Amino acid sequence: MSDLVYGHDKEVSDWVAERLTFVPNIDFGPHTSIGVVTETKLIAGVVYHDYHKNFRTIQISMAADSPMWATKRNIKSLLEYPFLNLKVYKVWIGVPADNKRALDNNFHIGFKQEAVLAHYFGPKKHCVMARMLLPDFKRLYGVENGKEFRA
Repeated sequence: MSDLVYGHDKEVSDWVAERLTFVPNIDFGPHTSIGVVTETKLIAGVVYHDYHKNFRTIQISMAADSPMWATKRNIKSLLEYPFLNLKVYKVWIGVPADNKRALDNNFHIGFKQEAVLAHYFGPKKHCVMARMLLPDFKRLYGVENGKEFRA
């Protein structure tokens, strides 16, 4: 069983940044972070950054040491923050094109490929940009699936 941890933005974002080795010295800028813990160990983290209120978009960066974090309950809760609290329409991620495991995981939870950005992470290091829109979130995790959103 895992729990979500709020209010430790710097600790969680530093932990995520350490694992995103393809972006050395990453600076998320203004951000919010949520961690996933088992007992007292952080096993996954999500950083919400590059928020554009007027465009209703936000980027998220995720990292995990264990697949145990990826329960439907956790994923729904982690996506509720941008979709329900910030009222965004689009959440997007950027994943190295050669990170098949991360791409498969993100596609499995409902993200869809939107573009490939050539040389985004440096020469010959392409980025797959994927997104989830509010209607996708609702269909996969919300009222259209017979469940109520929690406030």
